[in-house]
Amino acid sequence: MDITHLIEPHTICLNLQARTKEEVLLELVDILDSAGKLANKDQYLADIWKREAIGNTGFEDGIAIPHAKSYAVAVPAVAVGISQTGIDYGAEDGKLSDVFFMLASPDGDDHHHIEVLAQVSSKLVEDGFIKKLKATENVTQAWELLTDIKSNESADKVEATTEFAVKSQSPAKQTLGRLKEHLLFGTSHMIPFIVAGGVLLSLSVMISGKGAVPESGILADVAQMGIAGLTLFTAVLGGYIAYSIADKPGLAPGMIGAWIAVEHYNTGFLGAIVVGFLAGFTVQQLKKIKLPDSMSSLGSIFIYPLVGTFITCGAVMWIIGGPIADFMASMNAWLDSMAGSGKVMLGTILGGMTAFDMGGPINKVATLFAQTQVDTQPWLMGGVGIAICTPPLGMALATLLSPQKFKRDEREAGKAAGIMGMIGITEGAIPFAVSDPARVIPAIVAGGIVGNVTGFLFQVLNHAPWGGWIVLPVVDGKIGYVIGTLLGALTTAIIVILLKKTVMEEEDESHSLSVATSVEGEGEADILAVTSCPSGVAHTFLAAKSLEKAAYSMGLKIKVETQGANGINNRITATDVANARFVIFAHDVAIKQPERFINIKIIDVTTKDAMHNASGLLLSHR
Repeated sequence: MDITHLIEPHTICLNLQARTKEEVLLELVDILDSAGKLANKDQYLADIWKREAIGNTGFEDGIAIPHAKSYAVAVPAVAVGISQTGIDYGAEDGKLSDVFFMLASPDGDDHHHIEVLAQVSSKLVEDGFIKKLKATENVTQAWELLTDIKSNESADKVEATTEFAVKSQSPAKQTLGRLKEHLLFGTSHMIPFIVAGGVLLSLSVMISGKGAVPESGILADVAQMGIAGLTLFTAVLGGYIAYSIADKPGLAPGMIGAWIAVEHYNTGFLGAIVVGFLAGFTVQQLKKIKLPDSMSSLGSIFIYPLVGTFITCGAVMWIIGGPIADFMASMNAWLDSMAGSGKVMLGTILGGMTAFDMGGPINKVATLFAQTQVDTQPWLMGGVGIAICTPPLGMALATLLSPQKFKRDEREAGKAAGIMGMIGITEGAIPFAVSDPARVIPAIVAGGIVGNVTGFLFQVLNHAPWGGWIVLPVVDGKIGYVIGTLLGALTTAIIVILLKKTVMEEEDESHSLSVATSVEGEGEADILAVTSCPSGVAHTFLAAKSLEKAAYSMGLKIKVETQGANGINNRITATDVANARFVIFAHDVAIKQPERFINIKIIDVTTKDAMHNASGLLLSHR
């Protein structure tokens, strides 16, 4: 992140009142706290002193750069202070310090902290910079000097920076957000394994007609392919959660630890998740240990994976493996015991969650719960598989039954939603929810509940970890599955038709908007964006399209890189970064290769933010 976006007029003081080191640190912390950058002033001050205990941050020529990484930082920021009298800060040359830069960085974000330190240092070595800074007569002049932004740009810059700061989250929410990203990064890599494995195994069983895994012939080979996928997915889940946290050194500890947890302690998917986080954070802490120069090259490929694997697997074997296995056994026993009203309640919860955010985090929790137990509790997918497809099918049905309630583009979207529903892509309903959430979301939630409960009551068994009618060949109780789908879709359609008003003004059929597309050439875009979601399909590309349309309507050139199921498309280059004003990260999982963007302002939001408010994102940061 560019430091010019971390320095604001109200974090600059040209006349510090402090007379001692203790007073100047407190005064600078107060400046950050008053500007809303800290969640806990006392904790951040304590972390500053911890850093000072490691080594004094006073340097030559009267410059001091106190800094700390801390969970008490709510918003990354830089406070700038000038003392007119000078302060005995304990600088290396023994002289008084009079120019102070206090850097506040969130804990765990090494890239941000190092980059800001480097940029501050590069500013300070510019010829005459310190002299010019001391000579500034007011905060505006100092701010313009520090940020290289002219006065006629100041109002827009302050407004954009302030708005960005207001939207920033508390440390607790930031931590939860990071944990969610790590989990979804793991599930996004896991999904292909359970889909391929589950479908292949189910097809082999279905075609054999014996209700059991074939023991010989081609079908037995197909079954083994499926079993391999269902065996590996937990290791992949744990490994890529750890990879998201600690990069490549976390991969081996996460995978090996998850495999041991699942294969030797029967912890199931829950154990893989716990082990993935344990491995990731273990390796992350190991990477903070400074190695001798002669061994630094061995860290990532030898030391961290080796030690991380030993610690993670030891924790599984000697501490957490047994308790997690007991918990999973209790949960499966509870699920086995459910019948009647119990299934209705569970079906209501899972159906509502699956439909609510249409492929988002809440949907992923519900579907993951059913998908990861498809081999032991296939009735869970029997209901959830229906709830997955009812939102888009219900909206498609509504556009057919009552076309006067929808605009022309919505009727076109209805055709696509019908197809997406049939193949189990809940996100097909998103365009409708974006344009009218108050009416559409209650309707699709109701439809999801009806469909899920119907599947449970008909005792439908879905042996594939997917939804829609594409899985009908591997469903036991096909009639109940179809009935549940139709009832759920009809419920959604009826409710949304009753709630929506008739469109008063039909769009001009002769009017044809030019297709809004992403810039593909290098260095041509005003704005950059990267979109990524757990599945790498719907949310990734819907967010991209929303940003492209918004940019087109505002006369802006935007280049959108999608990090989807097929890898990175329309890759953003160093030339793009050098010529653009800022980049938008619209993501629900960790962005790949984020180091490319260390020299440009980053607007960090979710895919849902980009889909719902693309114009607002572009407008507020112009």
